[in-house]
This record gives sequence, structure tokens and C-alpha cells, in this order.
Amino acid sequence: MMTHRTALLASTAAALVVIAAPAQAQETPALAPTAAAPTDSQYQDDIIITAQKRNQTLIDVPQSVTVVSGDLLEKQQATTFQDYLNLVPGLQVNQSTPGESRLILRGLNTGGVASTVAVYVDETPFGSSTALANGGVLAGDFDTFDVARVEVLRGPQGTLYGANSLGGLLKFVTNAPDPTKTEVRVRGGVEDTKGGDISYYGNAMINLPLGDTLAFRASGFYKKTGGWIDSVGTTATDAFGYTLKADVADNINGAESYGGRASLLFKPSKDFDIRLTAFVQNIRVDSPSIVESDPNTLQTLYGRQTQSRFADSFSNVDYRLYNALINYDLGFATLTSSTSYATQKQTFLDDATFNLSGIVRALLGAPANEFFLNQKTNNSKWTQELRLASTPNSTFEWLIGGYYNNEKALILQDYAATVPGTKTPIVFPFVLGHVDLTSKY
Repeated sequence: MMTHRTALLASTAAALVVIAAPAQAQETPALAPTAAAPTDSQYQDDIIITAQKRNQTLIDVPQSVTVVSGDLLEKQQATTFQDYLNLVPGLQVNQSTPGESRLILRGLNTGGVASTVAVYVDETPFGSSTALANGGVLAGDFDTFDVARVEVLRGPQGTLYGANSLGGLLKFVTNAPDPTKTEVRVRGGVEDTKGGDISYYGNAMINLPLGDTLAFRASGFYKKTGGWIDSVGTTATDAFGYTLKADVADNINGAESYGGRASLLFKPSKDFDIRLTAFVQNIRVDSPSIVESDPNTLQTLYGRQTQSRFADSFSNVDYRLYNALINYDLGFATLTSSTSYATQKQTFLDDATFNLSGIVRALLGAPANEFFLNQKTNNSKWTQELRLASTPNSTFEWLIGGYYNNEKALILQDYAATVPGTKTPIVFPFVLGHVDLTSKY
């Protein structure tokens, strides 16, 4: 699937290419240094990462790590998994709909709905720890505006990150409030898609010192992605000989993503700080970005990118994340407490007319109909982590801690048939299809 875009970008900050090659386990750098960019030897020692739950320079981490800096993300206009996929060696993303993503590291993939890659936002784990809330296909695809870096740590990482980290870890590290300066940034962009709608986005950030020991930072983002796939109204015959006719519509796969983040930092001394963070993101998608192709030649049908839509499909995904982080330097070690609450909710309608409508009519003698799946997936997650990490030492380092996790999840599915071209349900003398699955972890 190819799209042609022309982008216009306006930003108050210049972007700097900064990407680190992994330490010790030698992987190919995600981006080769250019004449205008510093080489690894010039900046490698200055890159501080937290992939091993302590502040370390990248070169001191004895594992395979890739770091994508916030400057590089901005330069590449990369805001979703699909945008910076090529910057991380070994990372694969399967996605046809924004907000519905499967992450694969080291080629490890369950093939089902359980995740093998853990996703963190700072110290907060996000997403379901089980296959009972579709954790494998609902990886948190967070907007990367005002993100300091994205860290990718190859697995297995069960000791430090527990569930879902067999393949590895993807961690978003956000910029903390800065009590030493006032900062404001605004950027925006417009894109034109050949054969599709206009796309555009806008971002804003403000950092405010509220005295010597207190600072507040907030950012907001909005992105509208124009669709480029058409529903051509093609008449088709299913396996049972029934005639189906799709709606006629242009650019049916548009999407929106919007939200914001707010953070308050209290740092009364160099040894003690408290940070409170809230993150909100909503993703609204029309039809998935899939096109119909000839099964033998793989060429798109009708000479362009099309999709026969019978029922108006959509997907709504909501992220909510709240965290209280406390750090206390005791001299011989640093005590860290992280308390988090996160929710992930998805509501979607999937067009299943072509696959299932003929079966329903053949078995039940029902009139012509459109067939769809309506589903809700909810996951709420409380976590508490307490750990004590030794100060950096070239000879011996240690870390001890405890972790508590409490999750509740729900999958609710309804299968329904309607009169073609309407929302009127076809009434059967029994429930056509219903799934109500609750779980606790």
C-alpha cells in the first residue's frame, strides 16, 4: 500500500539527529551519522537511559538497546509506531488500524492475542498482561510529541518487567518539568495525499517554573489523517450465491488522534523529588486501511486502492494514564516508589457481511442482510512498584524491589444482522451471537 504525501512543517525548535547504536551487543545503528550529525563517539557517553530501572549511560548497559531521541522523532515527524518503525532494528509492527497494533521483537510472536512486548510510559506499565483483553493487538501507540526518547530493550526481560516482556520492552520516556526555565513550543503541519484527503496536525507545549522547587509542564496534540481508500459499491456474489452490494464512499479510512499530558514536579532538594503525571489520548478511526487485491497477482482491484464496505465500520480507542513517582537518594542507594492507574478502552464495529451474511441466510432462511460484529474491550490496571537501587559503581551494583499488579478486563461482543442500507436489526427468535468475558489478573 503506497501513499504519496507532501508535507509542510513549521516548528519553533530545530530538530537534531541523535540516535545511539546499542551498547556491547553490537546491532546496526538505526540511522547512520551524517555530515551534519555527531558520530556515536561524540554523543554516546551523554545518553542517559533507564531501561534497567536506574539512570545509566548507554555505553554501560550490557544489553542490546536502541534509543530513538525526541529530536530525531521530531525531525522525522514520527508520532506513531509506523513512523519510527525503521529506526529500531528488529522491531516489527502489524497494524491496519491506528490504535490496533501488534509489536514483535526478536521475531517472537504468539500469533494470538497475548503480547510478547511490554509497553511502558516512564514508570507506568500499559496494556493488558493477559490474552483475555486483547493485549497482543492493542499495544499503546502513544503520540511522541514532547517525548525525551523511546527506549527499546531486547528480551527476555521478565526479571525487571514481568509479564509480556519475553520479546522485549518499548518504553516512552517523557520530558519532566524543569524548574529552571520557562519554555513554550508550538508546531504544526499540513500534508497532501495523492488520491485522498488533506491531513494536518498541531502541537503545543509549555513549561512553567512555580518557584525554585516546583514546576509544571503540559502539552497537547491533535492529528487528522485523511483517508485515501474508496468504497466503490461493487456488486459481488458470496459463496452461497447471494448478491451483495457495497456502499459508495470516498476516502473511508480517515483517522484522528488527540489528547494531552500534564506533569507537576516538586523537588525541594537534590536528593528528593515527587512527580505527578496525567496522560490522555483518544484515537478515532473510520474503516481500516486494507485494500482488496487479486489473490493470485496481489494487484489491487479496479486499478486503485478500494475496499467494499457494507456496514459502516469504526474503531474508537481511549488511553488514560495517571502516575505518582517518588525518588529519594539515601546516599548508598536510591529509593523509588511508582504508583500508577491506567485504563484502555476500545469500541469497534467490524464489517463481516461478505464472510458471514450468506451463512446466516442459508441456515436460517433470513432475508438479505448486512452482518457486523460490535465489540467493546475494557482494561483497568493498578500497579505499585517499590525498589531500592544501589548507586552507580564500576565493581558491584544491586537492585531489590517489589511489584503489585491488579487488573480487571472485559470483552463484550455482539453479532448482528441488519436490513441492507439501514440500521434496522433483523429479529431472530434467539440470540445470533453474544460473548461476555470478564477476567481479573
